[in-house]
Amino acid sequence: YAKGDLKLELKQCLKCGYIYNALFDRAKMHEAYFKNTYITPVNISHTMSSHILNLSEKIKSYGQKVGLEIAPGSCDLVRALVSNFTHFYTIDPSHTPAKLLSSVSNLTHIHALFDAKLLKGVLKHKIDFVIFRHLLEHIDTPREFLASVVSLLEKDAMLYIEVPNAEEIFDNKRFYELRHEHCGYWTRGVLINALSMLGCEFVEELYYYDRQWMGLFFKKTDKKLKKEQILFYDSNLKEALNLEFARLEELLKPFKSIAIYGAGGHANSLISYLSEKTCLKIKCAIDKDERRVGSYLQNSNIIIKNNEPQNLQGIECVLMCMPCYESIVFEKELKNHFKGKVILSAKGIQYLSL
Repeated sequence: YAKGDLKLELKQCLKCGYIYNALFDRAKMHEAYFKNTYITPVNISHTMSSHILNLSEKIKSYGQKVGLEIAPGSCDLVRALVSNFTHFYTIDPSHTPAKLLSSVSNLTHIHALFDAKLLKGVLKHKIDFVIFRHLLEHIDTPREFLASVVSLLEKDAMLYIEVPNAEEIFDNKRFYELRHEHCGYWTRGVLINALSMLGCEFVEELYYYDRQWMGLFFKKTDKKLKKEQILFYDSNLKEALNLEFARLEELLKPFKSIAIYGAGGHANSLISYLSEKTCLKIKCAIDKDERRVGSYLQNSNIIIKNNEPQNLQGIECVLMCMPCYESIVFEKELKNHFKGKVILSAKGIQYLSL
């Protein structure tokens, strides 16, 4: 009940420091991505809008002319950038970009998975800025992928890569961030060194959501580049994550009626860690995204409801599982509107009485 059928076994390369799931199943993940039940996150908050606007201004400041975003999702960033570029390309197996941006004259959408060889045959401009966000952690052959992306670039072209910040995840013991959907976990030094080996110089970095996400800018160069220091983890990390998970289980024991706040990938990952006994006490998941409302968390009867206050009637404990928005949502929707216990999880497990 409430569990997926895929496994995790994290390993770290002792040479380069890359952390990966040795049991990642590409075929099953592709099957999941192409199901019509898979929901791509969209911009539904002011916080996310601010992130996109800030990032777009930073990208514009480099003054490049021809952009490419790989897997642009809901195209919020493309929309914010396209008028500042001579031409913009998107590549994605989804038709969404073509539909959302059909009225944009200086944009070409390529309906395909990323393929450098295919792109080189289609592109009518030299690309001088490539962007991909929250894609690299889903790719189980990252070296090959990065090399093929860099092969599109000439000297002085720019690259922006955004990924979850593995160091921040581990520091805050968010065990539910370790999920099968993500086959790789990137720290700053590992990503910089990976691009350095491909002739891309680290330029600057941005952090969002209390450092939960990191975005790194690189420039294609012919300079000889220095290596960054990298972090190595040992069994102490496994022990710390297991203790945090056990503590959460213990805190949830007294309750008969629990709600999870958040119903995306984090929530589905969280219930796969919790015991079946605990999962059976979860009555609903609360989410602002109306596309999810009325459906259920994975393999469960945990119905997803919208964030109307009445949907928490009879709930004894709210377990928050939306780390990027936790502090804002807690202040706006729970602090003065809910009576009961709240468990925060973004910065370690915290137990509150309201």
